[in-house]
Amino acid sequence: MLDALQPDEGCDMSEHDLERLRSLTSIKWNRFDDDVLPAWVADMDLPPAPVSVEAVRALVDRGDFGYNFHAAKQLPEVFSAWEERRHGWRPDPERVRVFCDVMQAVDVALWTHCKPGDGVIVFTPVYPPFLRSATAGGRRMIDCPLKRDGWRLDPERLAAAAAEPGARAILLANPHNPTGRAFSAEELGAIALVAERHDLLIVSDEIWCDVVHPGSTHVPLASLSEAVAARTVTLSAASKAFNIAGLHCAVGHLGHDGVREAIEALPGHVLGAVGSPGAEATLAAFTQGEPWLSDTISHLTAMRDHLGARLAAELPLVRFAPPQATYLAWLDVSAYELGDDCAKTLLDEARVGLSSGLDFGEHGSGFVRLNFATTAPILDEIIDRIVTRLS
Repeated sequence: MLDALQPDEGCDMSEHDLERLRSLTSIKWNRFDDDVLPAWVADMDLPPAPVSVEAVRALVDRGDFGYNFHAAKQLPEVFSAWEERRHGWRPDPERVRVFCDVMQAVDVALWTHCKPGDGVIVFTPVYPPFLRSATAGGRRMIDCPLKRDGWRLDPERLAAAAAEPGARAILLANPHNPTGRAFSAEELGAIALVAERHDLLIVSDEIWCDVVHPGSTHVPLASLSEAVAARTVTLSAASKAFNIAGLHCAVGHLGHDGVREAIEALPGHVLGAVGSPGAEATLAAFTQGEPWLSDTISHLTAMRDHLGARLAAELPLVRFAPPQATYLAWLDVSAYELGDDCAKTLLDEARVGLSSGLDFGEHGSGFVRLNFATTAPILDEIIDRIVTRLS
């Protein structure tokens, strides 16, 4: 179980935690100088789920490095059961395919369905790789900004975007990154209605579906109806919830016949294959990881609430809508006049490494994204540094 540090345990950073984190070779703790505290890319500072670690360790101990599809073959059925148990939707295992990561599946779905010049609707601000995927291969991004007040879907903007000539697909992050919105059934229904009216493919990245805070619910888009599922590609992974992104394993429910058939028609090795460590870790997460996940979400919610309380008390000009899902805080710091790139200013002058709002599209100007999936002492030190600079 997770040995979570509570916010009231003091604000001195644990030397043990920092020593472990700075020993990692992953990008989060190696992008900046050693005096910078990173809170940018969506990796947790908490150790990965023990069940996933043990699954990989067992693979190593057995020396089981030959051609191995044992775990990967189980994932379609296991993922289907996981979705049903946690989210009330049972995807057809026969339509579930294993991918190397979610963005691989996003790219191949759009590539097989769209042609150069076609438009892809994206709800901005949004996860930066979406901006690149929407425009790759000569496609056009059709911007559909979320409402700033609560980051809700704007049905009128969506209707206008879908009516643009050449609109061909909707690329959705549900829950949403960077805002942390867990879209309601009503909002998703509006997306489904527009998609049906204009015959649009929906690619729904639901990688954050298992990091939802108490009081909110994840609704799989394809769960709305069989007709919606039939025009949707639903993508997910254990990587965010169980902190195993580097193992590269994802799953996709190919509800859209055209995309499914196009992917099946590709030469056999074009998409590669997931490695056995990633498949074993994902299988363990989906079959044994719920108790750890429950404890972890409790810790993440505590960190979210602690961040919100300190901002309200010490930096009331920072506008912050607490995320319903994810461990990402989308902070409007525009009142502090930090220049064009607020994250760079805070990096240079506060020595904290945040994600720049500019990376999330033009509507990210004046924002930074802060990853609060860390220990309470480290989060407090990050907040202290920001408060000192902005005060």
